[in-house]
Amino acid sequence: MEFSEIGYFSKVHGVKGHLVVKVEVDFDEDLVKAFFVEQAGNKAPYFISELKDTPNGLIVVLEEVDAVEKAKLLVGKKVFVDSACILDTEPEENWVGYELVDAQFGSLGKIESMSNNGLQDLVHLRVRGKEVLLPLVEAFVKEINEETGIIHYAAPEGLIEVYLEDGGASEPEK
Repeated sequence: MEFSEIGYFSKVHGVKGHLVVKVEVDFDEDLVKAFFVEQAGNKAPYFISELKDTPNGLIVVLEEVDAVEKAKLLVGKKVFVDSACILDTEPEENWVGYELVDAQFGSLGKIESMSNNGLQDLVHLRVRGKEVLLPLVEAFVKEINEETGIIHYAAPEGLIEVYLEDGGASEPEK
């Protein structure tokens, strides 16, 4: 079995030996039956009785850890799971520095930064001294050429114009 580190035990939770795991890697909670902790050069299994996801971390009840004293011995230790339980997450693409070429306007310049509004990735450019935010969605991206660093784009009618008109969004010149 191969192991992957998912995080660490950050603190004890409550008085019955429950632990909080700070998770740094997504994994399938339904598949994981045990957490593994390095001890004496090996990875010792700690079987899971209960998992509860909270905003402060994953609260876990381990079968053999039934007291605060036992739980304190695990605080700070790295937590591993079977690598087969790790969820594949695609790395976010970073297009900063790529030139964005629109079908109607031609080159809009280089992408200065990126953000995500929860629904889609947004690219930030400065066009004619004004900040322009464009959604980087499949419907508008015609081609991404990684060799040349150019993204060919077809903005819907009016999207770019709304930024470039006098009443459009802009930042003061620096």
